[in-house]
Amino acid sequence: MAVRAQMVKWGNSLAVRIPKTVADEAKLREGDRLMIEVETQGVVAIKAIDRPETLEELIAKITPENLHKEQTWGEPVGAEKW
Repeated sequence: MAVRAQMVKWGNSLAVRIPKTVADEAKLREGDRLMIEVETQGVVAIKAIDRPETLEELIAKITPENLHKEQTWGEPVGAEKW
């Protein structure tokens, strides 16, 4: 996906607003910490770092091969009985 954006001044820095379509495709969310690397002149790579996975992302990783079987822990004893 390629979209146009404009570099703007923000204090002493420069900023680029990331369009929602790009953020969605890259799975970027508000508050994400980013690693920004200059690959070549004019080419910058941005990657989210240190981001916990969402529940939806974790559930999407469940497969028949890694699904845990139901465990039995024996009969309830003492105060465990309801």
